[in-house]
Amino acid sequence: MKKIAILFTLVLIVTATYAQRDYDNEFYFRFGYSNPSWQTYGMNESDWENGFSKRGAMFEIGTIFMLNFIQMPDNIRLGINVDYLTIYGHQFYNKNYSFENGMNSIRFDVINFRVGSKVGPSFTFSPSKKVAFDFYVKANIAWLTETALIYDEDIEDSDWYQSIGAVGLSTGANIRLGIVMLGFEYNTISPKLEYEDVSGEYLGDANDPDSDKSTLPSVNFSIGLSF
Repeated sequence: MKKIAILFTLVLIVTATYAQRDYDNEFYFRFGYSNPSWQTYGMNESDWENGFSKRGAMFEIGTIFMLNFIQMPDNIRLGINVDYLTIYGHQFYNKNYSFENGMNSIRFDVINFRVGSKVGPSFTFSPSKKVAFDFYVKANIAWLTETALIYDEDIEDSDWYQSIGAVGLSTGANIRLGIVMLGFEYNTISPKLEYEDVSGEYLGDANDPDSDKSTLPSVNFSIGLSF
């Protein structure tokens, strides 16, 4: 799956290179709030007991390559949307929650960090020179995913899980007002997070004990600049 995604990315970028220039390609960078779902790791909201909170952030750099050689109405274009770099950080935390471990009461936070890229087709509608709406579906390629269970100060160590390479899906829309870009996106991916201390042991999913993959859905709200 990872090899297919890489090949697909290269083909799309090469294709976009030969696009005509009627509509300028849009280079952009953006950042914003990334809201991790309560269904992360196959959990339900009720599974996060005693008032857990969640938060997250994201950052992206990318380009929308306009395929001007495809005949479309003047205010509509098809394109290829490539995110060269995507960074996500998510945290589930509760300072008051603890679980019993023998004689000890242990508090912990769950942190997820992911670095990757995304690529896929886009549809742009521009009712005027200063306003454009982009809609896209992209392959969500995670080059590195890290999940950590960070325990309180009474525990010297933490549990770390890592995945190299995974492919998911992202769908979303942008509003471009001049050089300002506002974005909304839903993305999900299910990497195989392997325990760093035990080869072949995976974090898995709470709703599927036989699965070695962990679902990581989130919703992004971003703001940035497009040139």
